[in-house]
Amino acid sequence: MLRPVRELGRAARSLGEGRLTTRLLVRGADELADVARTFNDTAATLERQVGELRRMEADARRFVADVSHELRTPLAAMTAVTDVLDQEADRLPGDAGRAARLVSQETQSLTQLVNDLIEVSRFDSGTARLALDDVDVAAAVTATLRLRGWTDRVRADLPPGVVARLDPRRLDVIVANLVGNAFRHGAEPVSLLLRAEPDWLTIEVADEGPGLRPEVLAHVFDRFYKADTARTRSEGSGLGLAIAWENARLHRAPGQQGSLTAGNAPNGGAVFTLRLPRVAADDTGETR
Repeated sequence: MLRPVRELGRAARSLGEGRLTTRLLVRGADELADVARTFNDTAATLERQVGELRRMEADARRFVADVSHELRTPLAAMTAVTDVLDQEADRLPGDAGRAARLVSQETQSLTQLVNDLIEVSRFDSGTARLALDDVDVAAAVTATLRLRGWTDRVRADLPPGVVARLDPRRLDVIVANLVGNAFRHGAEPVSLLLRAEPDWLTIEVADEGPGLRPEVLAHVFDRFYKADTARTRSEGSGLGLAIAWENARLHRAPGQQGSLTAGNAPNGGAVFTLRLPRVAADDTGETR
């Protein structure tokens, strides 16, 4: 009596841990044999359904990646045209000038969305890689702020001499997304604080807005998530924080993994905290 019950318990635990090929050996024709057959039928159905879901998910990811790559060529041509329109927009009369500026703005937004979708497809397919370098973190963050014209708008506390081995392009993406998000959804002044530990570096980006509601905190790094469901469009692609989160986690070292978390300051305002290992490793475990 007890042996088949124990086997059923082990099989149920195995199935719950994701081993969908788990099956029971059916013995005899009693009630316990009926339970074993029912378990096997259920496991087989579950395996088929999960396999189908995985196939559909893979097809969807491949579709997004293919469409995004196909859009890059016409978008490059459209960007060249909008560069000309930008130069002529101020000289165009009335509606023509406004239309030219609108086309240019929407083309830039579409280009950013396509680039973000391509980046997301790399994360999903596991092809995103780090290009590691020894980086002066304070200088890199300062360059990010200066490139986007934010130097005078951000209160930055950047102690000099903090060097880390990481991917400078991905650090730029993370910091730009966090500061840009603070400007769009928080309130100035925006502050940025760099702290260094022997094995970790931490960057905090905070604003003095209303902060993040509990229901928003649970989904703030979800793709295309909108805190305001009534808002049909947003300035960005809706992927910025999700990409920043993925870029943080891509930085790994033995026993360590980068992280990006969101919270609220005690006196109000959202706080995003980035933690990266001081010496990240590539996929082979090498720090070179």
